[in-house]
Amino acid sequence: MQGEDVVAFFEGSLTPFGGFGIAVAVLLLLLLRLVVPTGQRRIIRAPLVLLVGHLILIVVLGLMPEPSEGEGFAHMARRLLRLTALTLLLLSIARATYLAILHAFLRRGKRRSLPGIFRDIIQVAFYAVVALLVLHAAGVEPGSLLTTSALLTAVIGLSLQDTLGNLFAGLAIQAQTPFEVGDWVQFDDDSAHIGEVLEINWRATRLLTIDRVEVTVPNNLLAKAPIRNYSKPTRLVRRKSTILGPYEAPPARVHRLLAEAVVEVDGVRSHPPPDIQTIDFTERGIEYRVRYFIEDFDQREVIDSRVRDRLWYALRRGALQIPAPQRRVTVVEQNAATAEAHHQATIADIERAIAKIELFHPLGPELLHEVAMHTERRLYAHHELVIQQGDYGEELFIVEKGELEVLIDVHDGMQHVATLKRGDFFGEMSLLTGEQRRATVRSDGEVSLFVVSKDSLQPVLEASPDLAENMSAVLAERELALRNSNRPSTAGDPAVTERSGELLQRIREFFSI
Repeated sequence: MQGEDVVAFFEGSLTPFGGFGIAVAVLLLLLLRLVVPTGQRRIIRAPLVLLVGHLILIVVLGLMPEPSEGEGFAHMARRLLRLTALTLLLLSIARATYLAILHAFLRRGKRRSLPGIFRDIIQVAFYAVVALLVLHAAGVEPGSLLTTSALLTAVIGLSLQDTLGNLFAGLAIQAQTPFEVGDWVQFDDDSAHIGEVLEINWRATRLLTIDRVEVTVPNNLLAKAPIRNYSKPTRLVRRKSTILGPYEAPPARVHRLLAEAVVEVDGVRSHPPPDIQTIDFTERGIEYRVRYFIEDFDQREVIDSRVRDRLWYALRRGALQIPAPQRRVTVVEQNAATAEAHHQATIADIERAIAKIELFHPLGPELLHEVAMHTERRLYAHHELVIQQGDYGEELFIVEKGELEVLIDVHDGMQHVATLKRGDFFGEMSLLTGEQRRATVRSDGEVSLFVVSKDSLQPVLEASPDLAENMSAVLAERELALRNSNRPSTAGDPAVTERSGELLQRIREFFSI
């Protein structure tokens, strides 16, 4: 055939749409070659092969002689070849159009891959159009086919009930986006069912667990289950580890050791900072919870292991043993002399602390020892209230160890007015008169206090009532000195004498002496 004959051949009645379909297919293939990256051009092979198959069938039809009226088989064969050629051309156009839309608009516009379930639905839609066109070309009306097969449609619908449920569940997941490919999710209460999302298709979602096991979960099941997404709203996830400490170690010290250890672990984020909690007192020891944040959720078990290692080393450096899970009976031989020596040493410490307070200077050694015998030692944790402004009290506190904050309730909140340290005391007015607390005192760190109560002072004042007059004078001098810090007060000061008389009366009423 000459060139003009070839053109006429492809523009004749043998080619669908008068050769326009072939031109569209060729243009689409050229467009794909421009928009598809070089490393992915193998996807062009399918529409190209379909187009080549169409052209081969057209050539075969052109070489076949026209059958006569009596040759029914030849007519049927020729018609079947034409339908097959049409199908191949339409499939080539549909596939090329889908790939062109996917690469030219979706990927270049949004810079992200379209979910697999949507890709499948788009392809099915294109192929459904191809099927309708081929049926129409074969002389079959799709509408009449559906109306005459209602029973068949019902049977197919019932048999595909689960499949359709998974399909619509997958669409709902894609619309709501509770998770995406690359997220770490858990779809039930079983900790083993945690995995990274690999793919969300029309039937199921594929997960890869930390044990490198692939789990396929039907979309219908995911749509009904509570989903825990460890990658949203951010990839920051809080983890926790527990450890036991001995009862002999103060919790504040253990908290400090554990906090210093966990911040240095590779993979633990410094912000938000880790925190330590005392959660239980068990028969083995005190149980602590260490909470910290990580971003690499796929490395969570490795990071948790590093944290536990550092906690062990931190306690060992602090000369603290993790209590072993065993019963231990300790027999300590202690005679009366040893116990008495320990008790006397404690009393001596209290006496030395009380003797330094001006309020108790009027007491002689015997009376001072009597007060010390009934004084107790108390421990307070960080930011624990010792006394509250406005409360009534009957105790005086002496700082043995640590620091405390003195706070006054003003219009805009609590105002810091002073800091109490070792040797300082507070609460003398409440001890002697029972009046309301004038300020709030709160520990700033771990604090040890000696507490002198009304009950410990009562027998001393009853035995020596004259001591109340001396103590009232000291109390009046201290009170007026605090009010007038720029002018010292003395015992001969008329204001001191007047205030001392008032306080003496209140002390006698309070102690009934």
